[in-house]
Amino acid sequence: MWSTRIAALLALAVAGPRLWAQECPPDGTPPMRPSLGRGAVELAGVYRAPFEFVCGGPLTLRVRQSGTELVATVQAEDGCAQNGQVRWRGSVAAGGTEFAVTVPRPGGVMTGTATLLDPCTIAVTVAGRAGSARYTRTDGSCAADAGRRPLVVFVGGALDDWNRNLLKVFCAYDARWERTRKLYVMHTEDATEVRRRVLREAAGAPVALIGHSYGGNYAYELANAMRGDGGVALLVTLDPVSGPAGPRIPLEQGTAGRWINVWAGSGIGLSSCGLAGALGGAWGSQPRADADRRFPPDPSDDNPSMDHCKTEQMMRLKPIQDALAELASGQDRPPPLSPSTPSSVVSPNR
Repeated sequence: MWSTRIAALLALAVAGPRLWAQECPPDGTPPMRPSLGRGAVELAGVYRAPFEFVCGGPLTLRVRQSGTELVATVQAEDGCAQNGQVRWRGSVAAGGTEFAVTVPRPGGVMTGTATLLDPCTIAVTVAGRAGSARYTRTDGSCAADAGRRPLVVFVGGALDDWNRNLLKVFCAYDARWERTRKLYVMHTEDATEVRRRVLREAAGAPVALIGHSYGGNYAYELANAMRGDGGVALLVTLDPVSGPAGPRIPLEQGTAGRWINVWAGSGIGLSSCGLAGALGGAWGSQPRADADRRFPPDPSDDNPSMDHCKTEQMMRLKPIQDALAELASGQDRPPPLSPSTPSSVVSPNR
């Protein structure tokens, strides 16, 4: 173990301080769009198209859904000739993000494609026409103030700015898709100031913490520190690393509504992305987490040199995808806190 750490220190010294700025590239990265959640997609509701008008007012549509079939009709005043007319029809499969639509017109129909930009926005593009019409849902959970959208905080670990492990995930994470906001911090930042910043940015909305490597340990301890603030809705630790003995502070009951731990089954090798992690102690499996997943799931796919750094692939694991989808839809909230809540009930095993 000590020989591995000494080798990692020497490698880091040779590598030098090649840190990237904590910002996303101008051209961005293809959005990482999680699934819409389990089961059928629920899109029924009232939508508004601010740049389309009927009878002197912005176009309002009522989308009705029967199974996978969708019908969008115009909602207008009784005197409007277009009131009740079908604007488009389509069928969306469970977990789908695009589906074909037909648009009635005098003497026939036009075909097009509807795209779910996020759970509250549908864009419809008609073949042969430039641009697309966007319809934003105005009822249900979509009517909530944007300031109440959950805040997803990504905590980068050692050298994550150099090799862009978690920063790439942050840049690719499409916050609009999950109806959330996002924030990126490093594990080297002052914990007290980060806690204040998170509370200020969240403004009372649910918080999710996602940390990689040493950032996983940081997110874990930050969750504990925020217990008195109401806890966090979701804690995700991606192959977390700290001291050889693992996490020093037990995760107290009421700290996180859900804890998902992902651990590299092959350990941490001396690669360019695992150098810093090799200096500490990988937590490994945490059976008391709500979801404890080995990565990769199939041991035959193990790659000791790279598994610790495959944050994008870790983020695509189903428990994380489902948890983020539920958080964004308002189904996931921190458990209520009580003065009688016992502490140190959930303690990670080592």
